[in-house]
Amino acid sequence: MKKPLCALLLLILLPFGTVQSAEFKLTGRTTWQLGQLMVNGIPFAIDGQTRFKDGLSEDDLGGSWVDLEGVVQGEQRLIREVEALEEKDQMELEGPVLQGRIWGYVTSDDSLAPFEGRWLELECRFDGMRLSHCREDD
Repeated sequence: MKKPLCALLLLILLPFGTVQSAEFKLTGRTTWQLGQLMVNGIPFAIDGQTRFKDGLSEDDLGGSWVDLEGVVQGEQRLIREVEALEEKDQMELEGPVLQGRIWGYVTSDDSLAPFEGRWLELECRFDGMRLSHCREDD
């Protein structure tokens, strides 16, 4: 419950115009909890504008490793594109860095610390559990 509240707090602190157009990108394993699509305990919404790539469907998402791209509108994280991926050792993420986390991921080396409180694009190494060597994506 703390993770969504932290992301919401950041959205409130961002300038109004930025919040209206905040885009996100993350990679992770999806789960279904009470009819809600989740990644790292954070809920995401699928709607009529969600595009599924490479024959993927909503029914395939439970337990799948995917790349999600979307927008934040109000309190909802609306998925605009879903692509199935193989788990890799590099990850690109776009979103809020709060309390040393981005989209529920923590680092093993404190490399998120310089980005605390910002919404940005990052490229990080991923060991299957934690991120490391995070740097701002060009």
